[in-house]
Amino acid sequence: MTDAQTFLARHFVAVSVTSRSKGEEGPDRFFAASGLLMRIGDVFGILTAGHVVEYLDEAVNHPDIVSLRCQLLDTFGETKLSDHGVPYDLKSSPRVHFHDDKLGLDFGVLFLEEHQVRLIAKHNIVPLTYEASQNEPADLDVFFLLGLPAELTSERLSPSGNAAVGMTMLRLKRAEPAEQTTVFPRFIATIDSRTDLKSLEGMSGGPIFGFNTERPNKYWIVAIQSSWKKSERKIFGCPVRHIYAIFNHEQTGEELTQDD
Repeated sequence: MTDAQTFLARHFVAVSVTSRSKGEEGPDRFFAASGLLMRIGDVFGILTAGHVVEYLDEAVNHPDIVSLRCQLLDTFGETKLSDHGVPYDLKSSPRVHFHDDKLGLDFGVLFLEEHQVRLIAKHNIVPLTYEASQNEPADLDVFFLLGLPAELTSERLSPSGNAAVGMTMLRLKRAEPAEQTTVFPRFIATIDSRTDLKSLEGMSGGPIFGFNTERPNKYWIVAIQSSWKKSERKIFGCPVRHIYAIFNHEQTGEELTQDD
């Protein structure tokens, strides 16, 4: 990883899951989703895409899955004291998600217990906060997406019980929509860097960082990645200001319950 990528990964926490289905042979299946640590008042959680949390809910409730284990991976930044992730019980831990394409919302939060927060703090992971999201300037002109592409991540554990995850950082250029099609405006950008990736699958939930080229030492987390359009090299994200506004009850119920 580059120095800049490692520095920005100080916010990054991945959600990893190993699973086994009835009658399945061979190593357990492996899945890793991008995410970041966030704080809402005194509450901490892992922020990721809403459709990622939907996938986790489906796995928990799937009748054919007989083994399901989850860990939070917090070792992508500059501090690495252990290769072991933080255990997370998907069956009993609280979580919430919003995923509605018409509204333009796609985010979910896996809430943390105090002992999990303490373990993550040992790796000096810095949370996204409401205060930071409120102070986002309007003149950001270069953006970077951080995440774990599925094609660089193992689909199954190795015989020794390990799995590979590959972090990638992509430069983005903000794009203005031709028309506003969602209730909550989405972050829209085109990929502005060369990449050999065939797909952005696995990048969902990854943080999007914004910079101003005249102030390169300051940055803001402006959105989390939600979806992408390969033909146009375009990505769509859910702005964090919407996320905090919803958690702080700044949005009206009418906006969140639009009729079809």
